[in-house]
Amino acid sequence: MKRCAVCQVHAENALCNGCQSLIQEPVNPCVICAKPLNQSNGICGECRSDPPSFIKTICAAVYEPPVSLWVQQLKFGARMDRARIMAEALLGPLNSIDNQTPIIPMPLHPKRLKSRGYNQAYEIARIISKKQNRRLFSEVLIRTKHTAMQAELHEKQRSANVRAAFAVNGEIDVNTVIVLDDVMTTGQTMRSVSKCLLKAGVKEVIGVVFARTGG
Repeated sequence: MKRCAVCQVHAENALCNGCQSLIQEPVNPCVICAKPLNQSNGICGECRSDPPSFIKTICAAVYEPPVSLWVQQLKFGARMDRARIMAEALLGPLNSIDNQTPIIPMPLHPKRLKSRGYNQAYEIARIISKKQNRRLFSEVLIRTKHTAMQAELHEKQRSANVRAAFAVNGEIDVNTVIVLDDVMTTGQTMRSVSKCLLKAGVKEVIGVVFARTGG
């Protein structure tokens, strides 16, 4: 019998109908980076003055409790049931993107992957890939720079931390790709990845994250 990952009542999905309400969807997100704004269909000041290489960001939740706790539990506590919550929350928003568009999980550096034992973005992406019959490009993007964790840095340090931190391994035979991560803070990591992919010949990058902080 399937049970809700939060309250344990019988449920067909990761969350029962009642616990679904725990996920607060973004209100008035920037149409490019999903940063919360005061008006709908707007573009934040940073995306206006320094447009990123990705064309838009799809986000399912605001990074507030209990969503923030679920992210931490997956990332540091190997709670794979949380990956299912995040993947299912993104299925609806991702229906707007042709399922021929492949999904690339945000890679971890080999040292961090070895230490953690898994890549939380991959765990989310593989569920989405299976449910939506999307190709999963799990090895075409690699992290070449062992960076400090973005959440531990000040905003001005984050761009330098992930600059030139990624590389493409092999060829990508499509024009548009989805890059998936668990959470976006300032968007600097997604910016760096997108630049790398565009240099490799990709035409469009769509960022997809389960949760977005206030930036």
